[in-house]
Amino acid sequence: MAPPVVLNVAEKPSVARALAQVFGSSPGSRPRNNHQAGPAQIFECENVCFPSLYQQGHGRPLPNSVIDEPHTMITTSVRGHLASQDFGPAYGWSRCPPVTLFEAPINTEYSEDMQPLERMLRDLSRRASALILWLDCDREGEAISDEVRTVCLKGNPRLGAQNRIYRAKFSTVLPGEIRKALRTLGRVNENFVQAVQARSEHDLRVGAAFTRFQTLRLQKKFDGFQERGVVSYGPCQFPTLGFVVERWARIETFVPENFWTIEMSIKLNADGSVVNDSDQSQNGNVYINQQSRAIHLSWKRVRLYDRPTTAAIYDACLEAGVAVVTSLTGRPKNKWRPVPLATVELQKRASKYLRIGSEELMNKAEELYNQGYISYPRTETEKFRPEFDHHTLIQSFQAVAGEFGDYASRLLTNNNFQNPRAGQNDDNAHPPITPAKAVNVESISDPIQRKIYSLIVKHYLACCSRDAVGRETELCLKIASEEFVAKGLMVLERNWLDIYQPWERWSTGQGELPRVAVGSRITPTSLLMKDGQTNPPQLISEVELIALMDRNGIGTDATIAQHITTICDRRYAERDANQRFHPTKLGIALVEGYNSMGYRLNLPDLRREMEANCSAIAAGHKSKNDVLLPVLAKMLDVFNKANEEVHKLDAAVERHFSKLGSNNSQYTLLQENFSLCGSCNGKMTLKQQLDGAGRGSNRQRYEVSAGGSKLLHCTTCSRAHLMPRYHQQLFPAVKQGTQNDPLTCPICQYQLIKCENDGNSYHICPYCFSDPPMDHGGDSSTDFPCSKCTHPTCFLATGTHGANVEVFSCPFCSAAGNAGGVSLKRSSNGYRLSCSNGGRDRCQFVVWLPKAAKEIFVTDTTDASVCIACSTQERLVRKLKFVWKMGSVPPHYDRELTTCVLCDDHFTRDMEIRIPSINQVQPRRAGSTGGGRGSGRGSNGNSDFRRGRDDNGRGAGGGIKCFKCGGPHYATACPNNQR
Repeated sequence: MAPPVVLNVAEKPSVARALAQVFGSSPGSRPRNNHQAGPAQIFECENVCFPSLYQQGHGRPLPNSVIDEPHTMITTSVRGHLASQDFGPAYGWSRCPPVTLFEAPINTEYSEDMQPLERMLRDLSRRASALILWLDCDREGEAISDEVRTVCLKGNPRLGAQNRIYRAKFSTVLPGEIRKALRTLGRVNENFVQAVQARSEHDLRVGAAFTRFQTLRLQKKFDGFQERGVVSYGPCQFPTLGFVVERWARIETFVPENFWTIEMSIKLNADGSVVNDSDQSQNGNVYINQQSRAIHLSWKRVRLYDRPTTAAIYDACLEAGVAVVTSLTGRPKNKWRPVPLATVELQKRASKYLRIGSEELMNKAEELYNQGYISYPRTETEKFRPEFDHHTLIQSFQAVAGEFGDYASRLLTNNNFQNPRAGQNDDNAHPPITPAKAVNVESISDPIQRKIYSLIVKHYLACCSRDAVGRETELCLKIASEEFVAKGLMVLERNWLDIYQPWERWSTGQGELPRVAVGSRITPTSLLMKDGQTNPPQLISEVELIALMDRNGIGTDATIAQHITTICDRRYAERDANQRFHPTKLGIALVEGYNSMGYRLNLPDLRREMEANCSAIAAGHKSKNDVLLPVLAKMLDVFNKANEEVHKLDAAVERHFSKLGSNNSQYTLLQENFSLCGSCNGKMTLKQQLDGAGRGSNRQRYEVSAGGSKLLHCTTCSRAHLMPRYHQQLFPAVKQGTQNDPLTCPICQYQLIKCENDGNSYHICPYCFSDPPMDHGGDSSTDFPCSKCTHPTCFLATGTHGANVEVFSCPFCSAAGNAGGVSLKRSSNGYRLSCSNGGRDRCQFVVWLPKAAKEIFVTDTTDASVCIACSTQERLVRKLKFVWKMGSVPPHYDRELTTCVLCDDHFTRDMEIRIPSINQVQPRRAGSTGGGRGSGRGSNGNSDFRRGRDDNGRGAGGGIKCFKCGGPHYATACPNNQR
């Protein structure tokens, strides 16, 4: 029987190479030719012996009595996450309101650069009889394992059916650890996978919805935002900005206070004795020896904010004149060596010592790792495994000239080496950050890499050193009723401080203090009362920002730097040369806007709650749905209320930015007196941003040019309204049969604008287009043409209640592997259910609904509107409410009916509603009475005109009887109808 063929997949190419080396060095193994070409290197090795896979999977060590068996190992790697999640084309920026993203289906996609890797894994899995996943042993690694597993199952479903997918647990690629992992194979931790998926889905939905909301809103209201691009929101990004704005706000609102303090100093002679009364001259002045040293003592009260009280205390001290020694204590004191280096600490120290930003640091550290200079730089681990070979690594530095070599030699002599301390954190995936090989720093050409490598080497050598040892003394003097204290430190053994210079120093006072007896009297050299003023805090430093993010669970060790860079790239904050952050006008405005609504989205509370829930999922205490549903419901409520109070965001931004159209220097005039303003009844001017050119014609229209955005601006009331981006012609709308009588919006009285594009036209109200009426189907963050409006009297308002709600998922798109939602639409031809996937290759799924209905709408988005029979956990199917026209109510129906068109067979048969099938086209039939409309185009375009049949083979309408005349038709088609 041939040995099993095992596909091994690592997270990084370097790990795959290390695995292949271990497999190839096994006794009796036979490496085969490696495949260099392709998206990832592939290694093959035969006769690799370890306990049979089929006895493993529980993650526990096998007994030594288990016999090793040969396996053929195929080893390759991915490059981090293989797949990405996003919304389908039906949910593009201009195709749906942002609120729908809270429920929109999410597609799993493979980017163009990942598709070759995905194909390679599918091909390799076909050869394999088992799969071992060698991904990082943290939550993200578990999620990537799930992605690799999914791809491999596409290529070889037998791997899942036969339960031949295994998970290797390891933290280093040392041979001993790899061999141990081959004897303790387990399974993918599904709880970890669910935790990562919950966080990813939450961040995608919330981030995309708020990003679109604020971007589209600000572009309509303020100058400059059309060119600025995306005004992004992120559940981690916004709290990061919040820390920056909070510190800035403390500085801006800081009110200085005056305070007073008392300072005392004494002098020491060269022999260490105190300059006292005996050293005074005949005239009473203190004699100052040139070699004397001042000792400054601080007031135990520190400071007082009351000058008369401080002055009275100071006078009492002057009157006393002499201080008494109340205590002199001394104790040994150690300055502990640092714990092993993790990513967050590396970021802090690089910012503090080297003035290197976190994003640049991680990029350069990644380059050092790829060149083999350091271990993997993204880790949360602060402790070494017992088997880590420190002596061999330190010995390699002895050959390096300079301070590294000298200190390494010193460590390995006179018992100076000490095993590193263990920190609190361990991700069980990677060891702490250490040098991977010993080189002279001057051999590294990149100066930034050189500094980072030097910091990592010094930190590692310091970890292996002994603590610094010293002696701390404290002297306490009392004069009148006031106590003054001085602290001193004598460093006895510097140890690790020698290698960590110049960055680490040890000083807690003023050196060695005099040895004086308790109760002895000392005359102060000086006793002064001083005033001062409190100072505001400094701008937040990168070290402080990283610490706050880490403490509040904002991002991970791998993403903290990315979030900091994002708020700078988005121009929400700026970083100065001292690695301190100042918020920009936009960053301040966004935080102020949401705070004015009462939603402290800049605080870390929501993110901390989400991370706690993800930890509960990872621990198996909660499921993904247990967490996602309530959290998304909470954020949806926040989002809806933010839409309702969006004017508060406008007001906050208006304090920092100019209103749309107010800066004439940025626009060119296209036509004056273009249309009627509904606010002041004046005439509005048509403008275009300066990168465009052109003039309106005598027909009061404007031909589109290659210019920027156009808008209508009223100089009387200083209001501006952005026009749609894509159109060829704009016309002020006039009433039918007139030449100049303006056609106005019944809601706001603005003159409507007719927009034409390639023969197609539609109308907009300038005001409602940018400020949609919420009570007529509006959403404050999306464009609002008249076709979306639900106003009951306007003939141009063809919107429907619930048009933005997905009634059910599109079966055509699902069959093609795409995401598409069917929603309710209305046009001059009546109501229909149609797929929202548009564009050149738009989906053809459509269900025409009865014309006998006066109004059809999705009742609401609560559980009451959901069809229990048709819905699943993944997809909801919603009911529709039908309100019939007067005189058109079918005989056995009430005036109103709420039902599901997918499962109510009696209703669909009575109303001749056709649900289209794939590869069938069922267009609307002329003369249909109850509705009977349905169309759908399959992938091959074949047509099949079918009518519904009853049990006797007659047409579905064969048994219909008009309740007016008794004829074989509905009352809507009755010839006696006078309507």
